[in-house]
Amino acid sequence: MEKDIDLSGVEPARWPEIRRRVAILDEFVAIHRAPKAVRAAFASRMGISESQFMMLARVWRTSRRAADIPGARSRNAIPTARRIPARSFEIMREAIADLGAMARRKVVLAETVARCRRERVEPPSNSTIANMLAEARAAMEAETPFAPEILIDECIVKLPVLTGTSVTMPRVLLAVALPQRRILAAKISCDPNKPPSLAGLIDALKENSTPDGAPLQMRAPHRSGVERSAIGAVPREDGHGMPTLGRVLGPRIGDLAVIYQVGKARLSDTLVAARHATAIGDDDAVRAIEDAIEAHNAQVPSLPKSGFSITRRAGRTRRVVATPTPTSIAEDQPPGTTIRGR
Repeated sequence: MEKDIDLSGVEPARWPEIRRRVAILDEFVAIHRAPKAVRAAFASRMGISESQFMMLARVWRTSRRAADIPGARSRNAIPTARRIPARSFEIMREAIADLGAMARRKVVLAETVARCRRERVEPPSNSTIANMLAEARAAMEAETPFAPEILIDECIVKLPVLTGTSVTMPRVLLAVALPQRRILAAKISCDPNKPPSLAGLIDALKENSTPDGAPLQMRAPHRSGVERSAIGAVPREDGHGMPTLGRVLGPRIGDLAVIYQVGKARLSDTLVAARHATAIGDDDAVRAIEDAIEAHNAQVPSLPKSGFSITRRAGRTRRVVATPTPTSIAEDQPPGTTIRGR
């Protein structure tokens, strides 16, 4: 049954096809000593040779790991970084390791180019260096150098979601604890006309917080002044070095790629162009994002044992009580799914 399927390791856009293949395998393994004609028919339904199908069926009887089924993941091309000269790649990696994943991009770019020139090798392109730095940030397991606070910001997850007759990508509003990079709560909306609810996110933070926990102020750099005032976030600060969601999380959450320039995000045909990939429903999208957040939080440092409490802009600890949601963000709250940090 579907509840028994372990979909870990399967790309979410391939879940519908993998579920279909699981049903074929379950139907086949229930047959006692299937004759050759039956074996050939089942292999044809799967789209693989009979010998491949029989080998897969033997593995499936014991493992039931959907990731072992052909088509569970795309066959990625060789990363761009691997196609540059070997020494250039090593220099880039060494520069990022020496400066740290949280170093500013332009500093890493300048240092990598300078080191390559000293050794008279062609430096990687700026985009290659930036991508490698972003990957290093996503893989970080240590704390960031940022001051303790809760960063509230939005991103788009690169998942094709079928909404009515159109395919969209879900928007996710996150509350991230710094310096740990731990996701405390999230609100998801798969409706392109209804953004995730800020009020719902704050409610989830209140539920997860503890009155005696470490006090954390909230920073919401891309919300309006009215919204920041309503939730008690600090005023917006311009300038270099401030934490941003992209700098803190990198290019992905778990195994899911994300886009931080929400207004410029455009659905890519490649999300559903690959063989075996298709648009998924809201429930699958929420499940995939939940799994990605859980995987991310399993990688980053934990919060203090006392938990956290929310402070208002002046730094006064705000005792967590049930209070009415500010009307400036409560009216016409869109439906969405709340995910609480684990």
